[in-house]
Amino acid sequence: MATYNLVIDDDRLDLKPGVLFKMYGDMDAQARQLADAGIRHELRISRDGRIKTRFYIAVSDRMAPHLLSAVQKQAESESGIGLKTYLHRLEEQLMAQMFAGASDQINVRFG
Repeated sequence: MATYNLVIDDDRLDLKPGVLFKMYGDMDAQARQLADAGIRHELRISRDGRIKTRFYIAVSDRMAPHLLSAVQKQAESESGIGLKTYLHRLEEQLMAQMFAGASDQINVRFG
């Protein structure tokens, strides 16, 4: 089983940490709801203790499609261009890892 690790950092989009925290919480809950009970624990989303707009995602290859679906649903529900851009970049990076079959860490910086 592969694990994909992403570090997502909002440097230039000026998104509020509270908005991002809620958004990640919603996506985490949605992904876990879509997944079978046996793999729900294979997703970890955490926020950096110092930089409140930096998030770390560790997701298994089995759980990744559920997270991807949750990210897509979140992007569809957002009206702001900044959040849509952020979510589409997250989606692209996750898909890049999934299709590459890599378990390397990808750092995503906006800007």
